[in-house]
Amino acid sequence: MADIEGQPGTTRSGDAGDVTAGEVTIRQGGARSVAARDVVIRQGGAVRVSAQDVRVTQGGVVLASTGALDVTAGGVVAALADTADFGQSWAHVVITRESASLDQAAGGVVVAKTVEAHDSAVGLVLAREFHGEGVRILMGPRAAFALGAGVGFGLALVTAWRRRSRG
Repeated sequence: MADIEGQPGTTRSGDAGDVTAGEVTIRQGGARSVAARDVVIRQGGAVRVSAQDVRVTQGGVVLASTGALDVTAGGVVAALADTADFGQSWAHVVITRESASLDQAAGGVVVAKTVEAHDSAVGLVLAREFHGEGVRILMGPRAAFALGAGVGFGLALVTAWRRRSRG
């Protein structure tokens, strides 16, 4: 049974659409949109979360816009936060104002002032400071630029070839 707690004393069972409250806890359920000061998701998910603090355990969020994001054994498609911590989790895109921390996690693109990673894999890191141990970075800024230039050149060749074969 799924529980979604909104305002004090209110519990909704099942999946909820849009939830707005001071504190929201989602257990084994889901919500389309959550706007709150504090959000806790345990074995559940949400499409869009806007909050000051978001904690996800064994759950997922498609888009999180928050001050502090903490994900344990879960996933996030896109995160915009002041700080983000991922433990045994994954994220496609993480953009933070301050810091991002990955511990046994995977990230597609991580953008932050400071990135700390331990035993993790990241596709692309853009950061002023990077501290890592046992980390696999698939692409640095130079490699990303070279890849983008190569793909752009390849698309230009294909476009020119198509125009020439038509005309």
